[in-house]
Amino acid sequence: MTVLCAGPERGGRDACQGDSGGPLVCPAGSGDNHWEVLGVTSWGKGCGRSWGNNSSRPPSRRGSPGVFTDVRLLLPWIKIKLREADEQKQGTPLSELCSVRDGRVTGSEGSLRNPALPGDHYNNNQLCVWSISVPPGNSVLLEFDHFDLESDPFCRYDRLMVSVGTRRPVGIFCGGVLPGPVLLKNSQHATLDFSTDVDRTGSGFAIRHRGVQGNSSQGCGTVVLVDDLTPVHSPNYPQCYSEDCVLRWVVHAPQGHIVKLEFSNFYLEESDRCLYDSLTVLGDVEGTEEIVVLCGGSVPPPVLSYHSVMVLHFTSDHSITHRGFSATLTFISHADLHSQDTSAQSGPEGQRGHTDQRHMAHAAVEP
Repeated sequence: MTVLCAGPERGGRDACQGDSGGPLVCPAGSGDNHWEVLGVTSWGKGCGRSWGNNSSRPPSRRGSPGVFTDVRLLLPWIKIKLREADEQKQGTPLSELCSVRDGRVTGSEGSLRNPALPGDHYNNNQLCVWSISVPPGNSVLLEFDHFDLESDPFCRYDRLMVSVGTRRPVGIFCGGVLPGPVLLKNSQHATLDFSTDVDRTGSGFAIRHRGVQGNSSQGCGTVVLVDDLTPVHSPNYPQCYSEDCVLRWVVHAPQGHIVKLEFSNFYLEESDRCLYDSLTVLGDVEGTEEIVVLCGGSVPPPVLSYHSVMVLHFTSDHSITHRGFSATLTFISHADLHSQDTSAQSGPEGQRGHTDQRHMAHAAVEP
């Protein structure tokens, strides 16, 4: 997903030895005076050698397109590094990367918008970073009034990332669906990174931010950060959860720990492959690492995260509802986990991996 290929199948145009790290550039638009860097030279087979009849050649004589790192996909990372370097050198943000005012935001409430005027479109090639702080004793709550970014299933191009501090992501948003509220529980600091690539734009976003006290209700459409051993449960538990509900928890364990999810009660609508109501346990905020999908009326066995992050994604459809689930979260150090695995002796190698755990969880809820 981070590379692109270039060059004609007949060969003849390619990068070669000594070009690694050099740019792949193309003219932008119809003019010849403006060029864009699209790739960074990575590797290939044979300098300019064709590859259309590779199957009939010995391996040493086969060719390939030129393989380049896709700069478009890495623009957010590139811009963050540029901004960090500029801040270290000058002590001020690299404001040229953002068309609206960004930076530090303090106070009990406020709003953020890009573009500045409703009805306009945001600019290409941007990086805007807001650092939000609310008064002590408050949690940050973000509420979206408008949202329209370039759509992509993996949010690789234009995207808004919400983090606690600067290193713990909670959500990555793109497309045209209005996100639900984002509650950063027990955190008075949040960082919003808005980055765009060099193609296509939208009408942007408008966000209200404020500090809230106490345990705000975890209603549908809310993303909740859980960074301590807080119990989690479906909305309205032990009463029935509502129809057409989506609720998401993001759990960050301390460094050197994983997350253990243990259920005390569980009853969601049962369906083949959990297509209707379900609780999906993920190993990352982006949603690319699915650990297990749960539904039905049996209490599942404990679920372990792959790393220090676990995401719980609860969803219900528009028909049958039940009482939902109640669970607790525990942080386990790698040393303690290794000790438990060794003592369990539950396999030929004395350990039980995450794959076995996933099969166990599915077996408990699927007929």
